[in-house]
Amino acid sequence: MRNPARWRNIGLAGCAIGAAMTAMPFVLPPHMGGDALRAILFSTGITGVLFGGATALWGRQAARAKAALQSGEEVIARWRIDAATWRSFLEADRRARDGQGWLANELSAGDEIPADGVEVVVGRNAIDVGGSVHALPRHGTPEVLSAELSEGRGCPDSIELRLRYPGGPQRGPTDTRLTFPVAPGAWRDARKTVAYYAKGRPGEADFFHGRGDGSDPEDLSTCWSCGYQTHEFRSTCPKCGAGLLSRRWSRRFGSILAVLGFAIAVTMAALLVKLSPMLSHPGAQYGTWRFSGTPAQALMVWGVLSAVFVFGATAAAYGAWAVFTGKRNRAVVYAMVAIFSALCALARWM
Repeated sequence: MRNPARWRNIGLAGCAIGAAMTAMPFVLPPHMGGDALRAILFSTGITGVLFGGATALWGRQAARAKAALQSGEEVIARWRIDAATWRSFLEADRRARDGQGWLANELSAGDEIPADGVEVVVGRNAIDVGGSVHALPRHGTPEVLSAELSEGRGCPDSIELRLRYPGGPQRGPTDTRLTFPVAPGAWRDARKTVAYYAKGRPGEADFFHGRGDGSDPEDLSTCWSCGYQTHEFRSTCPKCGAGLLSRRWSRRFGSILAVLGFAIAVTMAALLVKLSPMLSHPGAQYGTWRFSGTPAQALMVWGVLSAVFVFGATAAAYGAWAVFTGKRNRAVVYAMVAIFSALCALARWM
């Protein structure tokens, strides 16, 4: 990414505009616009919030990585590519890109080649190649699958990192590459770079992740598709491409899910106890409460509250089970997604 601060600001602006558009259908006077316009504003606004927020987070991550590299924080190698070598590398990369089955290079070259060449700065969690900043977190996206140092054989020597972005349930992961040149005489630093990124980069443990060096059994990750297991930190299975989650991550996420699910279930239970008498007798006064809808509408409200209660109780139970076992259950996850989807569809229909 070039100019990460600018992309961060663009993302923030898009998120703010999207939030304003999302709120407009609820604040417009009744005589202004119809249901179609309000639906368009709401859906466009939600899209702006999601994409703007993602762009802002992506830009912020890259901007912080660039600032850390500029300050010399955790820099492990640095070299400068002269203008002629840089031009030769770009031409060789363009020819390779035109070939069949070649992964896309994430490197973003500027429109002009500086007269003093391009500086390459390699850090422990990011790489800056002439202003093209690439954040490579130990725990996050993208995942570094491999690192190789290649002789150019008529072209500039280069380093290639193979990167992977996890896919969704219906789409597998996406692989790309980051390829950048090595300056003549910089092979020692290049070997240091490859050795660092090729070994899996075990890091300091945090709330969701361990060191990933096999020293803690809680780091064991299991693929829920093919059963592959590893102590290394990986987000996707190297055999089938499905997602990997460690015992530690399952326990931590389960604790959060259990607390949130318990709060939802208790809140819905309290509402059901409070509102059930009123919903059972539409039109009747119960203290300061009275439901003025039809019996069918009362039954629908009662059903929605009950469904939310079931969702919260299921989340709490599943979270507690994950805390104690360090595992995950695909059937329960699918059931929760189905309940949530049904609630969204019912809310839209209502």
